[in-house]
Amino acid sequence: MPTIVDGKKRIPFMRGMLVHYLIERGFNYEIALDVADSVRRSLGKTDDVRKKDMIQIVDKELQKKTPQQEVGDLVFWERQSTTISVERKNGSRPFSKELLSHSIQASGLPPDQSYEIARLIESQLMDQRHQRITHWELEELTAKLIEKSFDESFAERYRLWRAWSDVDKPLIVLIGGASGVGKTSLAISLANLLDIPRAVATDDLRQVMRLTLTRELAPALHASSYTAWKSISSTMGEDAVISGFREQARVVCVGVKAIISRCIEENSSVIIDGVHLISDLLELETYAGDAFITPVCLGLPDREAFEGRFAQRASEAPARPVHHYLEHLDEILKIQDYLIKTSTAPGIPVITTSTVESLTSKVSMVVSEQLQEQEEIKKALNAARKGRKKQ
Repeated sequence: MPTIVDGKKRIPFMRGMLVHYLIERGFNYEIALDVADSVRRSLGKTDDVRKKDMIQIVDKELQKKTPQQEVGDLVFWERQSTTISVERKNGSRPFSKELLSHSIQASGLPPDQSYEIARLIESQLMDQRHQRITHWELEELTAKLIEKSFDESFAERYRLWRAWSDVDKPLIVLIGGASGVGKTSLAISLANLLDIPRAVATDDLRQVMRLTLTRELAPALHASSYTAWKSISSTMGEDAVISGFREQARVVCVGVKAIISRCIEENSSVIIDGVHLISDLLELETYAGDAFITPVCLGLPDREAFEGRFAQRASEAPARPVHHYLEHLDEILKIQDYLIKTSTAPGIPVITTSTVESLTSKVSMVVSEQLQEQEEIKKALNAARKGRKKQ
C-alpha cells in the first residue's frame, strides 16, 4: 500500500479518505470515487509518495474530471475540524452552511447560488483548519465571495441586511395589492428569508373586527373588498366600487395602525399584507421616525393572469372556488388600477408578480434599496466597515 510522507508523518493512502474529502467539498459520490480510483492507479506500486507529489497527482486527476470546480488544499489525509464556532458578542454557535445560505438569499441571490456560496465558504474554513471565526470575519468573507462570484450590488445588499440586525429599530414591510396577486405567499416567504417574526394579513384583521362591529354599524366590513360597494351608498363623484372598497379599508386600517404601533412599542419587526393597505389611510409618514416603513404594491399584468392565478388558488384551496372571483373580476381589476395609481403617486414601488421565489428576491432587493437611504443604516454600515478594518 502506498504511503504518504508528510514531514515526519507517514500516512497509508486510503481511497475512502480521499472520497470523503471530495464529498465534503461538493462532489457527488460517483465522481469522488472515480477520482480516488484514478489516483490509486496512478500511484501503481509506489511505496512512498511525498506530500507535494500526492497533491499534484490528485490535482491532475481532478482537472480531468471537473476542471472548473474549486477543491481546496487537497491535503485529504489530515483530520478536518468537525465543528467551526461562529463567535458573537452574546456567545457563539456552530457554523451552519444552511443558516449562512439563508442569510445570503436576502441579497437577492436565488437559493441554489446562495447555497453554493455557503458551501464554498465552509470548504475554505475547513481547508484553513479554522475552529472558530468571528461573525464580522464570516460576514466579510461571505460578502467578498459574493462580490467575486456575482456583482458588487449583491454584496452590498448582503452587508446591509447584516448591518440592519445591529440597528435598534423595527422594520415594517407593507405588501399591498388586489385579490389574487400573491401577497400572503410573498409575506410568508419574505418573513422566512429576513427572519422577521411576525406576518399579519389584513383579511385576518377584518375577520376579527367583524366580531366586534356588527353589520349595522359597519356594513362594508362584512363583505369582500370587491363587493363592499353593494352595502353602501356611493359617494358623490366617486366610483361605487372604489367607494365601498375605501370604506372597508378605512375601518381595517385602524387595526393595521394598531399593529404598527404595537410593533414599534415592542421594537419588533412585522410584515403586513393585504388589499386594504392604502397609503393615505395609513398616514405612514407619522411612523417614519420610529420604524423603517417599506411599502410595496403587487400587481398582475392582465385579466388572463388573474384567471390563471385564481384557478391555481382553487386547486390548492377548494374553499376558495374560482367562479366566485371570476364573477367579480371586473371589480378586482378596477381595485388593482386604483391601488397602483395611489401607490405610484407617493413613490411606492409597484412590482409585477411572477413566481414566489423570484418575487421574494425582487422584493427583498426593493426593500434593501429603501433601507439604504436611512441614516441609521448608513451609520451601521460605516460602523461595520470600521470594525472590519480594526481586525
